Amino acid sequence: MNETYEQIIEFIWQQREIEFVYKDKPYAFLSSKDGFIFVCENKTQGPVFEKYDQMVNESEIDGRTFLELFKNGEIIITAVM
Repeated sequence: MNETYEQIIEFIWQQREIEFVYKDKPYAFLSSKDGFIFVCENKTQGPVFEKYDQMVNESEIDGRTFLELFKNGEIIITAVM
């Protein structure tokens, strides 16, 4: 997949599930019955969030946010559902 930054922002606004790879590890932003969760290698990372955009903005990988890593070309989007 070859998404632009604007497309990623649209996916976030739509609360779409996003799967991606960073440093050969699979990550995902997913919805659950209790809210939204950030996972790495199928393990929840951090709390369950009430708001999708809060999850995306507050979840960090190596001290940086998803959008920062995406802007720098360090993330490979593998699926958007």
